[in-house]
Amino acid sequence: MDAAKRSLSRDTYGQVGGAVALDLVNTVSWRLNAERFTEHLVDFDDVRRWALQLGLVDDAQSAALGPLSDERPADAAAELARVIALREAIYSAAYEGGSTQPLVAAHAEAATAGRLDRDGEGWAWEFDTDLALPRRRIALAAVDLLLRDDLDRLGQCSDAECGWVFLDTSPRHNRRWCVASDCGNRNRVREHYARVRATADPRAGGPAA
Repeated sequence: MDAAKRSLSRDTYGQVGGAVALDLVNTVSWRLNAERFTEHLVDFDDVRRWALQLGLVDDAQSAALGPLSDERPADAAAELARVIALREAIYSAAYEGGSTQPLVAAHAEAATAGRLDRDGEGWAWEFDTDLALPRRRIALAAVDLLLRDDLDRLGQCSDAECGWVFLDTSPRHNRRWCVASDCGNRNRVREHYARVRATADPRAGGPAA
């Protein structure tokens, strides 16, 4: 199957990145394997549900976005494409040394469209509830990520195909896996059997039978 057409909606989305922008990057599975690359943002409803789960929209906003996307399917599809492009710009900037300009432009657009309202003792960004709402929240989160003072802790799963990303907040800063019980266990089992085979096969330098 063409990697660009491999897609699968999810009921829930992983939250292992330690930052909203990184959890967005992880809406792709098997990023580093073109044949297995799987897109989980299949339609705008996936964006809406992801944004609700991550707290970028509240229940009322999410409920309003559903009918909006149904009434304006072309606009919803275009907004989905913009969110995916923003996601890939985050990955490129944070992990591949790519340009930050797409993130700066998205942040500027969001700031222009938004307003600062009182939120308790501080201020918070507020936006109209329209199809661009999730993307504008993502744009703010993306720049917040790049302005952190601990970006040296950015990590990527050590699985050769996974590609999920995270901020390594482990005490020893030696996190290897997106999820230790998933990619971690699978790779530990693979490495164990590779050692067993190498030991049992005299051609691999191990003892003869």
